[in-house]
Amino acid sequence: MTLIGLNAIALLEGFKGLLALLIAVGVNSLAGANFHHTLETSMLQLNMVPTDEYPSLLLGIVEGITRENVIFVTLLASLYACVRFVVAYGLWHRLRWTEWFAFLSGSIYIPFELYAIYEEANVLTVGVLALNVIIVAYMYWVLKQNSKTTV
Repeated sequence: MTLIGLNAIALLEGFKGLLALLIAVGVNSLAGANFHHTLETSMLQLNMVPTDEYPSLLLGIVEGITRENVIFVTLLASLYACVRFVVAYGLWHRLRWTEWFAFLSGSIYIPFELYAIYEEANVLTVGVLALNVIIVAYMYWVLKQNSKTTV
């Protein structure tokens, strides 16, 4: 059975893995940086006043970033990228366990996406939910089709 939709989902998974890898590299490149100084300099270059409410709030958040936080985020993003690449490979090559993984992992996000819409409905949150529901429904269909052919 040729399922072009699985290839499309595999490409999407690979793209998510690539984005996570870029985030890991980007965050890791900041490991030795003085975040407060870098952000304050950037704000001044953008003609922002660091003592205003939102810039000072952002500077306060940046104060709490430690080297350990940066390493943790880098490792987490790298792990996420690896999982996405493995799922992309498995879907492309029609490995059954990755079909189940894609179905279950997509299903887990739906309540969080619904909550995001409840908090603030906009084009992005509704679009993400719609895309995820389409993918989960398609993966369910693929799983049902495969179960019919194996029986």
